[in-house]
Amino acid sequence: MVGASGYHMEPFNGKTDFSIWQQKMKGILIHQKCFKAIHQKYFDKDTAEIKSELDEFAYSSIILNLSVAVLRKVGKLTTAKDLWDKLQELYTETSLPSKLFLLEKFFRFKLDLTKDMDENLDVFTNWIQDIKLTGDKNIDDYTPIVLINVIPDSYVDVKSAIKYGRDSITLDIVINGLKSKDLDLKISKGNE
Repeated sequence: MVGASGYHMEPFNGKTDFSIWQQKMKGILIHQKCFKAIHQKYFDKDTAEIKSELDEFAYSSIILNLSVAVLRKVGKLTTAKDLWDKLQELYTETSLPSKLFLLEKFFRFKLDLTKDMDENLDVFTNWIQDIKLTGDKNIDDYTPIVLINVIPDSYVDVKSAIKYGRDSITLDIVINGLKSKDLDLKISKGNE
């Protein structure tokens, strides 16, 4: 669906990745300068009329980007904040069993060498995002370690450079190292 902002976005149907839809929707609301209606953090100078208008813009943008099935679950809500909160409640799993399930999958992650490196990293970062949605505030501390531990033998030089050539490790450093090595391997194969 093409919204008022001119961006194309598939309506959220309850089956697709809610966290990605939510990020895109947040981008649209920020672009429309009405995202503050979601958190109700207005400027002191904002009048009741301005607040109401911002809420209407945010509410309508969200509603227009929901499928009929999802709309039936939330359609009776009247404010953008209530709508946003209800969607989060319905489509973000924060229970302990769900969090443990995600963490278990995350810690058992293995690179699938039959797939492109970007596909592997997309799966990995999607799990990180899903775990963050459960309220885990510490995941960024151990994501680089988990990813380093799955680096295959053909990338051993990258693993060594990351582990021993730095004072600190971030996920971006590990991802960039893997992508660089992947590119080197593709170029080497192409020259054979």
